[in-house]
Amino acid sequence: MPAANYNFIIEKGTAFVIAFEYQDDTNVAINLTNWCARLRWVDNNGNIMAFNSGTKNSSYEMTIDPVLGKVTLKIPASQTAAYDFTTASYDLELQEPNDLYDGGGKKIIRILQGVITLQERNVPDTDAFSCSFDSQDSCRTC
Repeated sequence: MPAANYNFIIEKGTAFVIAFEYQDDTNVAINLTNWCARLRWVDNNGNIMAFNSGTKNSSYEMTIDPVLGKVTLKIPASQTAAYDFTTASYDLELQEPNDLYDGGGKKIIRILQGVITLQERNVPDTDAFSCSFDSQDSCRTC
């Protein structure tokens, strides 16, 4: 079955979160225990970005909720603010834990593809947005 097509927007300078659910033909979640996920894009400048499940760092976090068949990608605002592209084409792939056949390597499935559009801000974001809170968790300085 060919990959489904889904286009989405990343707003520059804002935190970005997207979740994908892998389901069978009857909309039942496919158990992703011991599976891996990878989302890669190539932008209109020719730059390639790769995001891998099980990774959590200052640039992104990509997780799998195996029972729900859910893959979640989170990118902080500090990273999206640095993006310098207009559009990018992406693929979302899953790798099964079992070999395709004995000696054939793991089965890789491209489940999703599409175009990412980077939406510019109305006001350039040159200052870090940071709030401090008082003892009642109220915003003191924003």
